[in-house]
Formats: sequence, structure tokens, C-alpha cells
Amino acid sequence: MSKWRWLKTGLVVLIVLVMCLVIARRDRGPEVDGRPLEEWVQDLLITAAPDRRAAARNAVTQLGTNALPWLQKALSHKDSFWKKPLLVAAEKLPGLNRQDLLRWLNPYERSEIRAGGVVGLAALGQAAAPAIPDLVESLGDPEHLVYNNALATLQDLGSLPFHSITNRLDQVESDHLTRMLHVIGNMKSNAIGAAPAVAAIIIAKPGSPEANAAAAALAMMGHRAAPAVMQLVASERYELRVIGFAVLQRLIPSEHGLWEAIKGTFQLGEERESQILDALKSIWGTPETPYRTLSAAVIKGTPSARAAGLFLMGEAARPGNAYARKLRKIAKHNIESGQEALDAALKKLEAAKVSASGPADGVKTSSE
Repeated sequence: MSKWRWLKTGLVVLIVLVMCLVIARRDRGPEVDGRPLEEWVQDLLITAAPDRRAAARNAVTQLGTNALPWLQKALSHKDSFWKKPLLVAAEKLPGLNRQDLLRWLNPYERSEIRAGGVVGLAALGQAAAPAIPDLVESLGDPEHLVYNNALATLQDLGSLPFHSITNRLDQVESDHLTRMLHVIGNMKSNAIGAAPAVAAIIIAKPGSPEANAAAAALAMMGHRAAPAVMQLVASERYELRVIGFAVLQRLIPSEHGLWEAIKGTFQLGEERESQILDALKSIWGTPETPYRTLSAAVIKGTPSARAAGLFLMGEAARPGNAYARKLRKIAKHNIESGQEALDAALKKLEAAKVSASGPADGVKTSSE
């Protein structure tokens, strides 16, 4: 072997020894019962033996918020920059076995360290709130062991991650954004403040996984998200109207009969569609007063909302159904406004009744 090769080999060995020393001194967290926190949280992973998890959870909770600094640091743990070049060099140098070098370097599974940090924070419960921004960042981790645990941990924190997530909705994309939207959806009505931003994602990327996740999140927010959804329903873009109408049905399931009645002609671009859209916007398009039901709009609503509610009841009313009964019940009472809309709805209902009964009444038997 030439002098130059000996020199290179010696240099590599020296680097290995130095790095081994660095690894040995790596911060592995505070100790509990003689074990560092890094080892304890590994026992919380799904890959660990179930009988070790209770003791690991107790160790983490025993540390309490004292565990936070190391757990937050663990979330961003990655391989040192020098390792990959060193391993590549080892393949080219004689006398060095790559497998031996791997053992010397102790390349601990970095994803498991990051995942350990996540499950450690999960064990702390709401005491982990200061680490929420780090957990939100972990939703974009490339390893499923990390992002799945981060997703579960954030969902368990309820609405606490709301601001950390909504502040970043326009800063991430792809799978990271999709997972953030899953967390938003889990907050249900507590995430109502994010409805406009979530609807904007659908407008920007209709048909994408992110848009599908956004639609699912909107559908979980309840009737107060209806104004944001109406932006989609009233859009000039057909695909957005389809998405918006589907979400609106999930937001207001109590009006199933209405959705069934109008879905066939709702998107044809005719005068009737324009009337339906205007009525829907009067009831569910105003952020200040989105009503839970048509009945609420008719009974408690503004004059315009009452007229719109009566019009839509007329669209959904069929002889004998719930909307027909509601219209007849309303007709028995004096209403402050909307009489014209009520009369039109009742007239339409009567015409439908005559149409339904006419053919049967008009048939004569041979005995007659």
C-alpha cells in the first residue's frame, strides 16, 4: 500500500474516532431510573413491546415539562452532514469494511428518534402545548412513523393547535398541507375561524388531495361554515359549485329533502338556478346570520331570509312531505313579512297536489 493510501486510511480512522466521541457525548435527554429519555420514549412507539409502554409513560410524566427541551430537539433530529460522505469514502478506501463503519458510527434510526420525541410529547398531554409548532412541522416529515404520530398527537390536543396550523396553511403544500387539514377537521366547529382559508385551498386546487381534505374539514365545521362554502356554491366554475353543493349538504343534513329536490336542476344555469342561489345566499351566505335550518330562517330570520326560506320550502314541498306540512302550519299564523313568498309556495304545492292526483281521478272504468 502506498504512503498516500496509508495517510488517507489513517485520516479516516481519526475522523471515525472523533465522531465516535461526538456520538458518545450526544445529548440523549435527562435520565430517569438510570435511563436517558431517548431510550424511554422508544418504548412508547408502536414498534416497542406493549408491556414496556406503561413504565415509559410514567417516566415521561415524571419529568413533566422538564422533558420538553429535549423532546422538541428530538423532533428535528437528523443525520449529521458528515456521515454520508464518510460512508461513501469508506467504499473506495481499501481495508475499511462499510458494515464495520456503520457499527462504529452507530447510525441510530433518525426517524425513530424523531418519532420518539413526538410520542413523548403525546405522553405529556396538554403540557406539551409549547411544542405545538414543532409538532405541526413534524406533519411534513417524510417518515410515516413520525407524521402519523404527530397527527395523532395534535388531534388529541383538541383546538390548541388551531393558530399554529392556520398561520401556516399558505406556507406548506402537498402531504404536509393535507395532514394539517386533517387536524383542522378534527377540531370541528372550533375551527370555524379557518373556514375562509380552507375554502380558498379548494378554490386554488380543486380535485387535489389537499382540496379533498379541505372539503372534508369544512364539512365537519357545522352550519356556521356555510358562508365560506357558499363562495364555492355561487362560483362561476362548475367544478367548484359541485364541490360546494356536496359540502353544503353535509353541513346542513337536516335539509336533506331540500337538497334532493334541487340537486337535479341546481347547476343548469337557468333562471330557476339563479333564484335558488339567491335564496341560499340569503340564508347561508351571510357570516353574521347563517341559520341552522330553513325553519329557523322563516321563524327568526330577517325579512329577506324569511322570504328565501319560504321560497326554498316551496321548492322542496311535495304533497304529504315535511316541507308541505311546515308550509301549511305557517299559513295558519300571521307572519310579519314574506306573505307573497308563502302564497307562491302554497300555490305551487297545490298545483303539485292536483298534478299528482289528476291522472288517477281522470281514469274511468267501463262500468261508468
